[in-house]
Amino acid sequence: MISNKTEFSKRFDNTLLKPEATWEEIVSFIDETVEYNFRNVVVPWYAIPYAIERVKNTGVGINVGPGSFPFGFASTEMKMKEIEYYLSLGEAVTDFDIVINISAVKSGNWDYVEKEIITLSEPVKKGKRICKLIIETSRLTDEEILRVCKILGNVPTVDFVKTGTGFGPRDTSYHDVEVINSVVSGKKSIKVSGGVRTLEQVEKFTELGASVFGSSSSVSIVNEYNGRRLI
Repeated sequence: MISNKTEFSKRFDNTLLKPEATWEEIVSFIDETVEYNFRNVVVPWYAIPYAIERVKNTGVGINVGPGSFPFGFASTEMKMKEIEYYLSLGEAVTDFDIVINISAVKSGNWDYVEKEIITLSEPVKKGKRICKLIIETSRLTDEEILRVCKILGNVPTVDFVKTGTGFGPRDTSYHDVEVINSVVSGKKSIKVSGGVRTLEQVEKFTELGASVFGSSSSVSIVNEYNGRRLI
């Protein structure tokens, strides 16, 4: 059973990124995120200015996904422009979850991958924000995950390795996190996204080294946790 001094809800970046989400759903979702005091809210990017006003003085941050989300194959220059834009919106935008160039990884172009990671993460950290790199484990082999994590582990301006976008061909597996943690343990934190739907999963992923979760099921998971504590 999970137990620590950090409020359980603060483990979650509450996420609504389905493309068919309506404005009414987005507004309601942000309100719900504030009510549950989640770590961050993640909503379609065009709603970020509204979210900034809504979370002001609440202790809830805003998570953005610059960099050709969810595939990561925009040029480094275009990704930089997105990062600069979100930085310009102010400190309410707390976390930058940047998709690596998956095509470059699959091509074995490791110099490009490393250079881009360094280039993109530096302005995020200079702006005193949290930098997470999404490696999309569902599209990579174990060897590719290990190689990417070795690079990430040596870049001081990266805070988290994040497993996925939630738009990959399968959910994040326990094995994925085991592989990541075998390289970055003690160096980087791990965020799990992509198929996190139950408290049981959160507990298992936590045992394997994860500390933050991106989920559209955050409310039901927290309710399950709180219900268990009351028994």
